[in-house]
Amino acid sequence: MHEISVLYKAVELAEQTAKDNGISHLSYITLEVGELSGYLPVFFEKYFPVVIENRPVFKDCELKMIIARGEGLCLECNAMYNIMANEGKCPKCGSRYKKILGGQQFLLKEIGFEEEKE
Repeated sequence: MHEISVLYKAVELAEQTAKDNGISHLSYITLEVGELSGYLPVFFEKYFPVVIENRPVFKDCELKMIIARGEGLCLECNAMYNIMANEGKCPKCGSRYKKILGGQQFLLKEIGFEEEKE
């Protein structure tokens, strides 16, 4: 279950970014997870509370996720299509020969915080 290790890295990066910028509390972090990345978003949701435990900067922090579609370009007929929705086959010609255009990424997309009132 490699989701836990990349989630730890994303949380550490968010925590370090907050520290470097004098932010004491994060209200949310947003991860962008590609359909073709091999990561299952359900595990990020499940283990996020465990990973942020005992990290004060994440108290009541929300995990948001953007799921990036796995897009492909058929190398036979040049049709663009969603790879996952079509089980890897071009819906136009049935070919499995494709160029992957997107959906393999895993990004810490956004870190949300509220500025402290003086």
